[in-house]
Amino acid sequence: MSEQDNTQEKARRGFSKKKILLINGLAVVIAAICFVVIAIWLPLEGPFFDAPLRSLLTGLGLLGLACPLFTAGFIFQKKAAASPYFEEGFIRTAFYIAGFVCFFVGLICIGLSIYALIMRAIGEG
Repeated sequence: MSEQDNTQEKARRGFSKKKILLINGLAVVIAAICFVVIAIWLPLEGPFFDAPLRSLLTGLGLLGLACPLFTAGFIFQKKAAASPYFEEGFIRTAFYIAGFVCFFVGLICIGLSIYALIMRAIGEG
């Protein structure tokens, strides 16, 4: 029975603060690198989504931005549970909406980059 109690205790604890900061910091660094590569090194000729690398990097950057937004929303959700005021709930919802928008637009960008690669392969074949 002690093994089961130990497993339940680990599940209650969740991630440590260091792990959360490390994950969010890594996500922001990846997003910054992707956006810098897009802005500086990639040529701007042609439509944006016609270049699969630009679309892929944009998607990865947006996914990297979504992670800290979700974390901030989760933190506000925990704090708002004990608060009688509605402002924290509103801020939490704004973080979640921004996170979902970045997440889904990032997935769409990655999907468009895969689509562009498939269309190039079909067109060349």
